[in-house]
Amino acid sequence: MRKINRKNMKLFNLFMISALALAMFACKGSGKDALVGTWGVEDVDMSAMLEGMSEEEKTMYESFLPMMQEAMKSMEMTFNADGTMTTKAEMMGQASNDEGTWTLSEDEKTLTTETNGKKEDIKIESLDGSKMVLAMDADGSVMKMTMKKK
Repeated sequence: MRKINRKNMKLFNLFMISALALAMFACKGSGKDALVGTWGVEDVDMSAMLEGMSEEEKTMYESFLPMMQEAMKSMEMTFNADGTMTTKAEMMGQASNDEGTWTLSEDEKTLTTETNGKKEDIKIESLDGSKMVLAMDADGSVMKMTMKKK
């Protein structure tokens, strides 16, 4: 029987670690796979929208903020594997259901949606199989939305 020397053992360990890392990477799945499903809004951060406003504008905006946040929290988005999507929301007793399409950029950092002829690029700050954080431009200010998979 052949005796295994230290050099061969190091090469063997390096090979095993590389194979394990490759297997873990291959099983990870893509951002598209993580995105497919139904998502509900968990939290909405609109604080950046207050920056640059006058005190009068802030006071008026802050009075509408809770209603706007609750309306956003009623939103549910479903991303289908075929690139179609539906958005459901309710505000002041009025329900809306919209259908559209979605694509994910190659670097998986931008979600592009098109609904009712309006195209929107949304920055993905984080995405895993159960939670994502989106940053959307709202008239020059950034609104962050944390969503949880249902």
